[in-house]
Amino acid sequence: MGQLDDRQIVLVVGQKNYNAEEFDYLFEALEKEGADISVASNTLDKALARLGGYVAPDCTISDLSPDDFDAVILLGGYGARVYLWDDQDTHDMLRRFAEANKLIGAVSTAPVALANAGVLANRKATVFPDYESTLIFSEAGVIHLHDHVVVDENIITCEHSKFIKEFADAVIEKLKG
Repeated sequence: MGQLDDRQIVLVVGQKNYNAEEFDYLFEALEKEGADISVASNTLDKALARLGGYVAPDCTISDLSPDDFDAVILLGGYGARVYLWDDQDTHDMLRRFAEANKLIGAVSTAPVALANAGVLANRKATVFPDYESTLIFSEAGVIHLHDHVVVDENIITCEHSKFIKEFADAVIEKLKG
């Protein structure tokens, strides 16, 4: 038995150009711990990874309910910028999960979607260190820490895909309690 038996986790990817390295590592780490993992994207069409490959979403972002999941995790890559940052369905879903005090995670470029949804105001978080992400964090009132992984109550953010193991460990630790 794993540490996350009976935990329902949904991984959210942009419809195109999501980071497969982040997705694959996180999926395997969570599955190894016994979590039941679903995948969501903007549509039910195959979501295409940045460097090839794809995943078939189980549901759309607009269908996600905090009643059905213990955690939602947004994966980064260029696809997060295009398909998640300014997507109203993503923002609405994130606000529902935040109001229900569910675990919310985001990796690399994806934390900007949390900032744009308003769930990071006055919260500590990290993000991929580029000018646009940093500017959006500042405008959204995020307490931007330049750490690999930041845990602020029910929100866990990761600066870069190279720290995905640290991020996965933090998610598992938070959910196993």
